[in-house]
Amino acid sequence: KKTRGDLASRIPCPICHPRTGRFLDEDVMFDDDADSDDPHAFKVCYAVPQNGMTAEERNLYCPSCKGTTFANPDGSIRKKKQGMSIKYMHVAEEKVYERLAGNGTGGSDDKASQDEDVHTERDIDQQFLQMATSTCGSQHWTVHFLNLSIMEESLASFHSTLMTIGENLEEDAETMEDLFTDIAEVADGLQRAYTFASSLQLKLDPAHWLFDYTVGLARTLVGLGDEKSQKYGADWITRVENYAQKFEAQDMQKVVKAIKDAWNRGQKHSDEKEGDGPDRKRRKNH
Repeated sequence: KKTRGDLASRIPCPICHPRTGRFLDEDVMFDDDADSDDPHAFKVCYAVPQNGMTAEERNLYCPSCKGTTFANPDGSIRKKKQGMSIKYMHVAEEKVYERLAGNGTGGSDDKASQDEDVHTERDIDQQFLQMATSTCGSQHWTVHFLNLSIMEESLASFHSTLMTIGENLEEDAETMEDLFTDIAEVADGLQRAYTFASSLQLKLDPAHWLFDYTVGLARTLVGLGDEKSQKYGADWITRVENYAQKFEAQDMQKVVKAIKDAWNRGQKHSDEKEGDGPDRKRRKNH
């Protein structure tokens, strides 16, 4: 059933999930069981802001409890406290917008300084993400776009990390362990991004804004070189294959195809090497 209102700005219902002060309870803000099929799992109810209103005047409607949280309520302290959640949301939105609008400006030309800048920017984004999640919950656009910003910074660092592998065997093991952890976090974040995009009920392929992130992750997985990672990369790239055929230039379509077929080419190369073994050489000599 289609829900009316601004789904990208939905927050945990202030009526169903009363706050302690400004912030949400931990199980509410993270909503870890959102995709669970367990009927006994904890479910978060979301209230959706009205369309066509200024940010601080949007009333919230919750389809679960059928209740409305008013931005400017009259009456009880409880209703006024519920209405404050709209103000908290508005403040978080303004802060995150200013942060995202200012990202990528300035910076050093020195590579060591650039690497340090990336880590600093990621740490700052993490702080904003914590603020947005604790205020607006995990299904709000502020959280979605901060996650994308963090993913973008991580993906940019993966390529340079892979290029340095092989210089020091002892350090390489630790580097690869950290890299696998970071890749897993990006994959988890990208899956959440696709889930969020689908929940908006748009007649639009999420690949329109998740294409670059998906290609970046798939490229990294292919760059790891092992068949399992390359197959995982192929799984991701199939999500944007149809979009690429319709909207991307021919060069990018070739990139998508190359990523999708990488594991298969590696398998053929491996088979050919096995075919060049001692048995084949003996057959040639005969």
